[in-house]
Amino acid sequence: MNSGNIFKILSLVVVAVAFGCSFVSAIALPEGTDSVAGVVTEINPKDVSIRINTESYYFKDASVMDTMLTARKISTNQKVIVFYKKDGIKKLVVNIEISKRKDLY
Repeated sequence: MNSGNIFKILSLVVVAVAFGCSFVSAIALPEGTDSVAGVVTEINPKDVSIRINTESYYFKDASVMDTMLTARKISTNQKVIVFYKKDGIKKLVVNIEISKRKDLY
């Protein structure tokens, strides 16, 4: 092989690795999970819920709520994306992340 072919192969490998690394932060969510983007207007530890705009989203229990909010450093007036699953009337939070989109509001 000449050096031109080796350079092409290495370039393809580098591009493939860079492309793969860009999707490392992808989240695997269970089937039936919906999402909503908005601003956290209230965190209610009594009800184990947070309010996004005007809707309430509930956590499984207080320790799950505390872990998710503390680990991701989420507080009121932050733009977030909430992944939730409907459980009867309640919307149970599966995951929550800070929104990095600038065009949310």
